[in-house]
Amino acid sequence: MSFDIDKLAEKTENLSIEPIYETNWCDMPDDIKLECIGKMELKERSSLRCTAKAERSLVDSQKMAVLSGCFYSLRDLWINNNHYTSLTSENGDAFSKEFEDLHKTIKLIKYILKIGVFENFTISSIDPIVEQGFANYTGEISAKNIELKHCQNETVVAVLQKMKNGVESIKIDCKEEIDYKIDEILEISQVQNVPYWHILNYDKTDSLHKIAQMWIDTNSKTGSIFQVSVKIGGSFEEFSEHFADRIVSESEKRVRISTNNPDCHILLERGLDEVITSTFYPQFFRLMVISAKTKGSEYYDNCKEWIFKMDSEPYLFHAIDL
Repeated sequence: MSFDIDKLAEKTENLSIEPIYETNWCDMPDDIKLECIGKMELKERSSLRCTAKAERSLVDSQKMAVLSGCFYSLRDLWINNNHYTSLTSENGDAFSKEFEDLHKTIKLIKYILKIGVFENFTISSIDPIVEQGFANYTGEISAKNIELKHCQNETVVAVLQKMKNGVESIKIDCKEEIDYKIDEILEISQVQNVPYWHILNYDKTDSLHKIAQMWIDTNSKTGSIFQVSVKIGGSFEEFSEHFADRIVSESEKRVRISTNNPDCHILLERGLDEVITSTFYPQFFRLMVISAKTKGSEYYDNCKEWIFKMDSEPYLFHAIDL
């Protein structure tokens, strides 16, 4: 019995016992801290960043999944001169912050862009300081879906140029009296490769043939979609004229053209139904890269579905009138 106890005592002494840490944060090793930070929401991360430079570095090194992020300059909405930032995490926790000082807002936005991996991200501002803030941001913006509402052309270009690869949709809502340079936007690789994008309230007739030409030049994938609402007439006719030597078929609602890839065609559709008539403005168009084998009988005639995706107002107002 004594022998067994001695052996047990010897084994106990030789055991490798893991160190026991105090509950204080400062006593934890960095790898444990990083595990904890990865589970924190933005409020907790922001508080931790304020404790010490070392903690700030750790916090900033950890990405955070964000379901949706929004930045609005409320002066654009004629409410006041404040600026509003909001985030919603994947588990539904919400964070919002309102600043009168735009410089503080830009500082927060840059931090959020640095750590955030967004499902959806929206920017709405025409403020020149916002434009400068995004232009000066040197990192990447990680978002699956990006929406730019009433932004200056320079802001649109700066943001899209900084988007990380893998963008699934781009939505641009134009503001009156701002000159959007479509050629500059089309030079951005993220725009060239995005599966879906649209422009709302565009005021020129050149978008359709320029996007189609870009798709031809880059041999864009089957399934690529571009939609646009245009406030003036002439886009459909300009497209047909530009690609007169490529037209495969043409009707009141559609123009189909060939590309340099014998397996792919580009189909232009104009949205026309009992609500969106030929005299309705804005005009709605959808451009798609389709298989060259697609038959005319396979075209989808319900334009309401794709128009509603970009602008529901015409149908909602029509329902009210009824």
